Amino acid sequence: MINEKTLNKLQYFDILNAVSAHCISSIAQQKVRNLKPANSYLDATQLLNETKQAYDLFKFESSFDLSVDDVSEACALARVGSCLSMGQLLQIMRVLRTARHLQASLFVEYDVDTSLLKAKAYTLYNDKLLEDDIDFAILSEDEMNDKASDELYAIRKRIKAINADIKQKLQSYTKSSELSKYLQDAIVTLRGDRYVIPVKQEYRSFVSGIVHDQSSTGATLFIEPMAIVQLNNALREATLDEKAEIQRILQAFTDRISPFAERISATVDAISDIDVIFSKVKYALENRGTLPILNDSGVLKLKKARHPLLDKRKVVPISVQLGEDYDIIVITGPNTGGKTVTLKTVGLTCAMAMSGLFVPCEEDSVVSYFDDVLCDIGDEQSIEQNLSTFSGHITNLRDILNVSSQGHLVLIDEVGAGTEPNEGAALALAITDFLRRSGAKGVITTHYGRLKEYSLTTPRVENASMEFDLQTLAPTYRLIMGVPGSSNAIAIASKLGLRNDVIEFAKNNVSDEKLAFERVLQNADEIRRDYEQKLEALAEEQRLLQEEKRRTEKLNGSLQNERDKLLASSREEAKKILSKAKEEAAELVTEIKEILNKDVLSDKDLFAARNLAKKISNIEVKQEEDGDEIIFTGDQVDFTKLKVGDIVYSKKMNVQVKVLEIRSKSRIKVRSGNLTTEVGSNDLYNSVSEVNQKAARNYGGAHNTKTQINTRSFNNEINVIGKTVDDAIMIVDEFIDAAVVAGISQVWVIHGMGTGRLRAGLHEHFRHHRNVAEFRLGVYGEGESGVTVLTLK
Repeated sequence: MINEKTLNKLQYFDILNAVSAHCISSIAQQKVRNLKPANSYLDATQLLNETKQAYDLFKFESSFDLSVDDVSEACALARVGSCLSMGQLLQIMRVLRTARHLQASLFVEYDVDTSLLKAKAYTLYNDKLLEDDIDFAILSEDEMNDKASDELYAIRKRIKAINADIKQKLQSYTKSSELSKYLQDAIVTLRGDRYVIPVKQEYRSFVSGIVHDQSSTGATLFIEPMAIVQLNNALREATLDEKAEIQRILQAFTDRISPFAERISATVDAISDIDVIFSKVKYALENRGTLPILNDSGVLKLKKARHPLLDKRKVVPISVQLGEDYDIIVITGPNTGGKTVTLKTVGLTCAMAMSGLFVPCEEDSVVSYFDDVLCDIGDEQSIEQNLSTFSGHITNLRDILNVSSQGHLVLIDEVGAGTEPNEGAALALAITDFLRRSGAKGVITTHYGRLKEYSLTTPRVENASMEFDLQTLAPTYRLIMGVPGSSNAIAIASKLGLRNDVIEFAKNNVSDEKLAFERVLQNADEIRRDYEQKLEALAEEQRLLQEEKRRTEKLNGSLQNERDKLLASSREEAKKILSKAKEEAAELVTEIKEILNKDVLSDKDLFAARNLAKKISNIEVKQEEDGDEIIFTGDQVDFTKLKVGDIVYSKKMNVQVKVLEIRSKSRIKVRSGNLTTEVGSNDLYNSVSEVNQKAARNYGGAHNTKTQINTRSFNNEINVIGKTVDDAIMIVDEFIDAAVVAGISQVWVIHGMGTGRLRAGLHEHFRHHRNVAEFRLGVYGEGESGVTVLTLK
């Protein structure tokens, strides 16, 4: 069990105060403030699993009724049959209601595991009938409903009637012209629980009754007239009956609660436990906490851990590994570089995980359960005990070394500091080696060079350092694993402008071995920085490649789905067109047969038969297009990368186009076949699959070559003679769209005279066309009834 002194050093209770702010009930708040790390690995695992289930549940439901009062006193009274007050009954009613609502919420089947929360919900006691009865009978802490019982209703009805009689009789005194002259004021008042009237002292003999009080001056007597004495007595009796009935009702409720008082008390405890779990989740969401992977083997792998009490927008995260390749980490580096914060972050992260709290790290961070966390952080000077800083430091270390063993985490800040450097370094070395041999896991900070050398040559001990930027003379607060750091004292002094002769004298008084070692450290640090920069560049390149791969895979999947849909749609359309063509051909053949079956054929019949045969020859069936005739598009084009000559896809024109000229982002000149127009960059998309040659030759790419848009600088006429109504509508629609894009306001549709069915079908379509303002038949010289002239919007 982690002792309270260590938890204070790690600022663990500050974390609990922040968590408790998210609790609903005061009971849960107190439980959070009293929370301690679990005493076993299994208990810690259970606490984390509870928090995880609540965290997963919050994706579906985050508003739970957890408001309860502390009813421990009320339950204790109920157990011995002592009558509960109206306020206490209301508190119990609210507990029953909260338990019922919470059970209903937690028993809903969600797509996540909530078994541990359901197990707590099963222990909740609720009694809907008792809850409703209390809610109906008791209106507030000092008021009971008239209809709480039939007897109470009758008593209060009698009280009202007596009060009315008393007021009526007393008003006869105050309003009587004969008696009112005896009264000090024309009012009725109460003395005790008796109604009285204020009579002037000198008229006492004129008013028969009982004197209950007099004014401070003695000028007024408060007299209960004999005429209402009996009524006041009756009111008194009725009031006593009311109190007795209220007491009976309260006792009846108490008797109903008494057998279940223990369960109600346990229900409050369970609800507050659930409140505690949810407060942990809310704290995790607020501070971007993640679920740690807990073990009991002493392995730590903290990924970008943050001290939770530091500003999460400014704090520099650290990554720490301990317990696999090494058991002791020796951290070196300049003062105020973040060594102490690193110690606290490691210890606090473990304590939080052992308490069921998510940790301020990246996903998949590994945290170990420890039997105890022992630390020596900060100044232990004590005036009361006559201890110096060094003495306090050694006293702490004595206690730590006496108990440290496997299963313990030891955190020591500035080991061996506060005394003569050579002896302090020797002491620090001995303490570190003892911890290594004890089997404990440890993180130690120091300035001693001998510990750096020890870490480089001793198995299961690893160096780490807090990075320092010599260019800016400022710490970066980054923890660098595997590399010992330097205090940089002489370099910092030089950068800060200390006299050169002083700097040189200092360098001359540093041993050659020390200087050589520091140069090796600096060279290693430069190599490490260069290596990290290259790694970061490679990681960024890999990230971009992964993003591109995901985007491409997503696009390919989308394109394949779109291709399948388009192919299925085109096959279905082809079947419809083929079926319609067969029907039209069959009708024409039938008409020819009817003509040829005549006994006598006239020239007119032969002319009609030839026309029908010509119509049959003109019937064309659009076959299923090959897969490569379908245009697929990618992302919208990047205007900054667009250049003349690019082949892109125009969404508005529904065809591939070639970029001829780029005037601005909203004025890009493009061409499709003989059609040239201007579009904006937001209309252009990257072509993923080219259309075939036929589609590239024809505008729209899907029509027979016999029906082309006449594009003499976009000639404004189109010929659909011989087409079915459906085919003609499809062709004319694309022609109109192209005309609108080209800015043409009037076009001619040549449909011929024939039977008039094609013309009628087109006219009906034009009446509802979004781009057609009006239409008319051609006049003399325009084709008359064989041509329709369209005015476009």
